[in-house]
Amino acid sequence: MILTRDTWTRDDYALFLEYLSSLTDFDYKNFNSKIIPDTPHFFGIRMGEVRKIARAITKGNYREFLACPIGDYHEERVIEGIVLSSKKCGYGELLADLKYMSSRIYNWAICDSLTFSGIKKYRDEFMGDALWFIKNQNPWAIRLGLLCLMKFYLDDEYIDRVFELVNSVDSDFYYVNMMQAWLVATAFCKCHDRTMEYLGCNKLSDVTQNMAIQKIRDSLRVSKSDKDYILRYKR
Repeated sequence: MILTRDTWTRDDYALFLEYLSSLTDFDYKNFNSKIIPDTPHFFGIRMGEVRKIARAITKGNYREFLACPIGDYHEERVIEGIVLSSKKCGYGELLADLKYMSSRIYNWAICDSLTFSGIKKYRDEFMGDALWFIKNQNPWAIRLGLLCLMKFYLDDEYIDRVFELVNSVDSDFYYVNMMQAWLVATAFCKCHDRTMEYLGCNKLSDVTQNMAIQKIRDSLRVSKSDKDYILRYKR
């Protein structure tokens, strides 16, 4: 199917769904159904192929594609998110797209497929709006906000504010706590001394703190001496 198109109609999108169905890998579908819970529908398409499809769409009239009635298949949402996050636009539109996409996420894999690399151009602006995500009632919006902080803000300029936002999360949702832990573990590699201090301040819940320590110890970028030392902060 031609994916780089000048127009997208409802009929085109119906043909697109048939095309996605033709790419089903049943072994991969069964595997995904085990590791990505709470997902009503999978086609079962490998992520590399999904990304290739999304890239092809973004080269054409992607705005008409996004205006189509995009359904709830896992791959539909991932493609929608990748296309949406690839747009070149001003900050206001970028923020609106982030908020919209946060309402479209229903599993960790959709969330983690999002890039929104345009944030790099608007780091100060997004930092001012990050609390909207961190304090949201939707746990997937919280995870998306934490993901953006992890991708674009783990440096000396922003690390203290990032940790303040991590501390302000009020959720016991597993996939939020896991993202907090992932962020802290990544910060350990990028802002080592500040993160070591942070882990000693007892700001995280016991569960999240221990998950962060485990992820640090699992990292290939962390020395054995640091892996041993960090155990003193386990609760």
